[in-house]
Amino acid sequence: MDPITILAALGPLAVDLGKSLINRFVAPDQFKPATIEQYAQMKQIDLEFFKVMNEAGGGNPSYPWVEAIVRLMRPTIGLLVLATWATMHLQGIATPEVDNFASAVGFYLFGERSLFYIKKK
Repeated sequence: MDPITILAALGPLAVDLGKSLINRFVAPDQFKPATIEQYAQMKQIDLEFFKVMNEAGGGNPSYPWVEAIVRLMRPTIGLLVLATWATMHLQGIATPEVDNFASAVGFYLFGERSLFYIKKK
């Protein structure tokens, strides 16, 4: 296996390990709400955080259709990369560069979001 692919796969784990070590030894304890109002406020902040994460990368377009086109480009580019990877493998002419790029796109599409949702549970 290529070292770049291994680093791409283990990079998020190293980041999470660093964060957990910092949180364990440096950061204070987490806030525990004493009242229902404080708990509701914490959940509202969590909801706002999820909304910001969902809308990230959209920028500030001047027209709504520009935003829609930008959001539609991401899955289209991902499908194009994965289709190119599959076609090259079916023809037997795949190169390590194509494999690395497809693995990076696959991790972005599936791994990063999965890691994000697993951490919140």
